[in-house]
Amino acid sequence: MQAYYDDGRGRYGTGESYDYFYKYDEEDVPIQTSDDGLWTYALPGDGEEVELLRYNGNAIHVEVPSMVDGRKVTALDSTFDGFYELKSAVVPEGVTSIEGAFYGCEGLEQVILPDSLLYMPYGLNSCYSLQEVRIPPHVKDVSNAFMGTGLRHIAFPEGTEDISGAFAASECLLSAYIPASVRTMYEAFADCETLTRVILADGITEIGDYAFSDCTALKELTIPESVVKFGKKSVGIMEIREYVDKRKTGYRIKGYQNVPGFCIRGVAGSGAQAYAEQQGILFVPLDK
Repeated sequence: MQAYYDDGRGRYGTGESYDYFYKYDEEDVPIQTSDDGLWTYALPGDGEEVELLRYNGNAIHVEVPSMVDGRKVTALDSTFDGFYELKSAVVPEGVTSIEGAFYGCEGLEQVILPDSLLYMPYGLNSCYSLQEVRIPPHVKDVSNAFMGTGLRHIAFPEGTEDISGAFAASECLLSAYIPASVRTMYEAFADCETLTRVILADGITEIGDYAFSDCTALKELTIPESVVKFGKKSVGIMEIREYVDKRKTGYRIKGYQNVPGFCIRGVAGSGAQAYAEQQGILFVPLDK
């Protein structure tokens, strides 16, 4: 793979300066390049920990170092953003955040994430070739992390809190398990037209706005009694679309309707029954 820049600085052809880092645009944080030239990084805080901002090499199988220039690597931010040719990556223990780290890595087939990981918003977004990944056990934030991946099944670990937009518009996802620890799921599975099975753990208290909107293959959902709040068009609702071309690449929203054949299963007298009745959705009471 050749660099887009004549001086060999990386692979980006976005029209933006290669030296522009949005996160620290207006902050007085040192930005420098590693002695081996492979990493551009920031030194936030006391300067003893490294946040990797760019990978400057062209290897398609990469092991991210745990130390760079004698400092501990604790975060990745947009590090491999747009590196289409990347095939595999190993993120070392000690890294707690990979925000947007692999965004747009369309060829990424394997990534190994550390148990130390806590935050991965947009972490694997648009990794179209990725079909499997182990989510570390202590991850709290996976918002928008898996949009555009090839994952077919997901079980978020206990302790996960934010799954907003995690699989929005997924074309592959078939099933999902959502633990009781989840507090935020805005648009988590919106437009997942292949999703057929969802398990909501008892203890979840809220299903956020559009969480399961336009999930046209999801024909039933068992909602635990613990759920007391339902967001806007959260479950069992779909858009009425008027497509503007034969390939259905664009459309106008003409209104909304219930997903045909959809039903909610839950405890009689629960919030699930109240929501179903409010929306005109079939409610099937569970035997206690």
